[in-house]
Amino acid sequence: MDLAMKLPMKVSTTTSNFMIGGTTAASAGIYFARGDINPFIVALVAIGILIGAFVGTRLLVRARNPTVRKIFAAVLAVTAVEMVLRAFGM
Repeated sequence: MDLAMKLPMKVSTTTSNFMIGGTTAASAGIYFARGDINPFIVALVAIGILIGAFVGTRLLVRARNPTVRKIFAAVLAVTAVEMVLRAFGM
């Protein structure tokens, strides 16, 4: 979105995170129905997400676009490496 649609980096990252959250929420219902989710762990994760969202919002207001771009790129790179490693069973 940043490059193709010429949106500001802060808008791109928050929109991407929102879409990831929506996808996660949709799939969580399926896993919960199958009994694959421990509600205690989910409660702890939800608290962590709320705290992280609160702190992240405060930091994002002060952060400059190049800094946000570098951090977001690093997070995406780490996520991509983890996905590739898992795909090959490592």
